[in-house]
Amino acid sequence: MKRFVTFGETLVQYNAEYAGPYDPAGSHVKGCAGAESNVAVDLKKLLPDDVETIWISRLGDDEAGRFILDSLHGQTTVVADVVTDRFTAEFHLNRIGNEPIRTYRRKGSAASELTFAVVEPHLAECDVLHVTGITPALSDTCHDTTLAAMQAAAGRGCPVSFDVNYREQLWSPGDAREVFDRMIEHANIFKVGHDEAETVWSLGLDAEQYARHFRERGVDVSIVTRGSDGAVLCDGPNVLVHPGYAVDIVDPVGAGDAFVAGFLAGILQQHNVVDLLALTSHERREVLAVSLDIANVCGALTCTTRGDTVAMPNMAQVNEFLLTIDREG
Repeated sequence: MKRFVTFGETLVQYNAEYAGPYDPAGSHVKGCAGAESNVAVDLKKLLPDDVETIWISRLGDDEAGRFILDSLHGQTTVVADVVTDRFTAEFHLNRIGNEPIRTYRRKGSAASELTFAVVEPHLAECDVLHVTGITPALSDTCHDTTLAAMQAAAGRGCPVSFDVNYREQLWSPGDAREVFDRMIEHANIFKVGHDEAETVWSLGLDAEQYARHFRERGVDVSIVTRGSDGAVLCDGPNVLVHPGYAVDIVDPVGAGDAFVAGFLAGILQQHNVVDLLALTSHERREVLAVSLDIANVCGALTCTTRGDTVAMPNMAQVNEFLLTIDREG
């Protein structure tokens, strides 16, 4: 069984069922939300018998922490110290038009003190380490933990997946860019939204140009997503453009995490990442094309229901969706 490891902060999410700014009297759906745990849960749903997913964090000894533990139970392996001197983070998710608005209570949370010493033992026999650009923004400790984990994984031959996940509430584009540039040096698979790339790097490039740019920075596989318009992938000799899938969008939150899980599942159901990178460019193109297709299905279907992982399909549902598209096409 392949081993997927990730770490970071998961929060209790209060997802507004009404439109507009936060209203304490408004109706909310309570859920569990965190980019890293989302990917772990989604990947396990796709490949339940083939991949062990491990999510590492810290939680407060409070109602929110217990809710997260209950929510993730049975969906991924949880490694999380429960501490009494810190709280579990929470946030409210509202929408003005199609724009999600997040209001956080997270500064000084339990997860902000996550150290590399907690992560390191789980890097042994790791097939993929997944990180995001959220964790290093939480605190100096989390910054150091993220860089140390990426360096350690690379040193042990464990491939690293890095999803930018830029959060303007946490830091400025300039501060983020400085850290992301260091993280890219240790990443094998790199994913960023085109809008994020423009916000952080401001190079004025289209999606394909950004995909080529980040590949030239040293990552093995560079992916730039374009929302409902799909994604562009570059691994050097191969450039793949996927148009995406049209669905009725209810809630786009969690779609990026579902995309990452789908892409990794497409690889891991056939190979591990190390073996993938050793294939010829033609052989690699075939695997990457399938993986990109799965990723776009997962990202699209996750948008059809409120909640980060509620609408995440299993692999049978992905295949059925693709068959339906083929029949209609």
